[in-house]
Amino acid sequence: MNRRLLMLGVVSAVAALSSPAQTQQVPAERSPLWVEWKEIPSVVVMSTEDDSRRRALHEAVDVWNTEFAMLGSPFRLGAIMHSLRAISADDLRAWKARSRTNPVPPTLIASVSEANGDVIVAMSDGDDFDSFASPFPSLRKALIAIRSLQKYPFLLGIERNVIAHELGHAIGLGHNDDEATLMCGGARCWHWAFPKEGFLPLTSAEKAKLREMYPPSREPKPSRRWRGDPPVRIPG
Repeated sequence: MNRRLLMLGVVSAVAALSSPAQTQQVPAERSPLWVEWKEIPSVVVMSTEDDSRRRALHEAVDVWNTEFAMLGSPFRLGAIMHSLRAISADDLRAWKARSRTNPVPPTLIASVSEANGDVIVAMSDGDDFDSFASPFPSLRKALIAIRSLQKYPFLLGIERNVIAHELGHAIGLGHNDDEATLMCGGARCWHWAFPKEGFLPLTSAEKAKLREMYPPSREPKPSRRWRGDPPVRIPG
């Protein structure tokens, strides 16, 4: 595990949109296939009822929607729904370590396909892989995996910025090399300073990119309609 990537981010924009916490750059051959939402994407969080990261997700969605409002864009991240389903840490680990010779776990594809939302945020109990975001162009979905809070850097209380960083990838932003900003990624972010409160800012170039992708003149389509998750009883 590379300690120098203890900031936010890893993979480039939408190729295999990687994550904040620590990771290496994704190979260039994983080129972007799909980056812009034409509709308001709904967000489904897979977690237990008492997972404290759910609050951080709500804060991160709110800050992105505030940013779009300030940019004059009608685009928003949509409603957040909760699911007691889960994606196994083994599947997330295999996806993160995938290569040309490693097939995508069919169980992961099935989990993403069956999830009742556009942006699937899996709050994992795994702590031996880095958080990441990755698009599934054929499904018009994006998967965000957030590692366990039990190990560094989550012990620093930075989960809200980690989740916001990954959401930034899921809406089409890549990395920059400014360690004082939200979408910082790469070697320059080795000494990234984690704020105790609030969120790191975007760069002016990133704001311009968002305005280009989601202009004030383009009204996004309504969220796709999903069937509700069946009721699930939490053991114990």
